[in-house]
Amino acid sequence: TSALGDLAGAIGCLRYQAECIDKLYGEVAPTGDNALGLVLREPLGVVACIVPWNFPLMMTAWKIAPALAAGNSVILKPSEKSPLSALRLASLAREAGLPRGVFQVLPGFGHTVGKALALSMEVDCLAFTGSTGVGKQLMQYAGQSNLKKVFLECGGKSPNLVFADCKDLDRVAQHAAAAIFHNQGEVCIAGSRLLVE
Repeated sequence: TSALGDLAGAIGCLRYQAECIDKLYGEVAPTGDNALGLVLREPLGVVACIVPWNFPLMMTAWKIAPALAAGNSVILKPSEKSPLSALRLASLAREAGLPRGVFQVLPGFGHTVGKALALSMEVDCLAFTGSTGVGKQLMQYAGQSNLKKVFLECGGKSPNLVFADCKDLDRVAQHAAAAIFHNQGEVCIAGSRLLVE
């Protein structure tokens, strides 16, 4: 079911962001009588996306769909453990008419390809999902290069809270087990702690 959830989540994200493409409006900012403030939304340029292996399509869609919808070009570095779905997606994007170079997949290891993307002066933004340690390294690389924008989704602890007035402990137990063991526990938001009053 994880593979089906991954595919359904990716499709939903791509459809949602595609619907947003013609809805990125500018704004007139409130100012005094003697000034005019305009807010424009412009693409950043080249966005490098580094995604993990646990939900390869959904994580890819979460990164590339908004970046492409906002008018950026994207270089995707999939996990070296799960590059095939990203390569297939790039092939489908090209077949659908996405111009050459707008969406590229660059497989390889994080310590070589990921580092090169983070240090590149040609990359304007970096989006990453993975460990806190690697996230810290990527922030350093961004600072050492062109001070590119960096968006991180790093690992953490996600508690399940059960209070004394809980009416259905059997149901809570089922959900607590699913929260930590879904997809073999390989989920960024897995319920890794259970706090019971």
